[in-house]
Amino acid sequence: MARQILVGYDGSPAAQRALDFALQLARGLGARVRVLYAVPLPTGSPEAAASLLADPEALHPGMAAQITERAAQAGVQADFGVVPGSAGDVLLAEIRQGGVDQLVIGSSGRGTLARWLLGSVMGQLVGNGQVPVTVVP
Repeated sequence: MARQILVGYDGSPAAQRALDFALQLARGLGARVRVLYAVPLPTGSPEAAASLLADPEALHPGMAAQITERAAQAGVQADFGVVPGSAGDVLLAEIRQGGVDQLVIGSSGRGTLARWLLGSVMGQLVGNGQVPVTVVP
């Protein structure tokens, strides 16, 4: 039985659908939800990176409260974190720390060419995740 479901979240419509799916799944399984928002650090500006790390909530004011409220409405315990780094690396690091039983992510809807040019977080996670991965369209 799942104890904790990890959700990769960036506020996009795909991420919101993934969160809704994870909350429903968690409610049915009696699991907790951990929502992580990965924030790539700006390159070339230590001041900008330090500012971002000092107040990550400034990127999306109210995001944590919104997620917590949605989880409460679903009857699920959830926590939210903002972690510096690329989405794939952040989510894989969280999985490797242990305690995550399933990962839920949203599909960006990019075509084959865009995935090839930009890389695929989904491919990285499915190939290296070490836990079941659910991709929500």
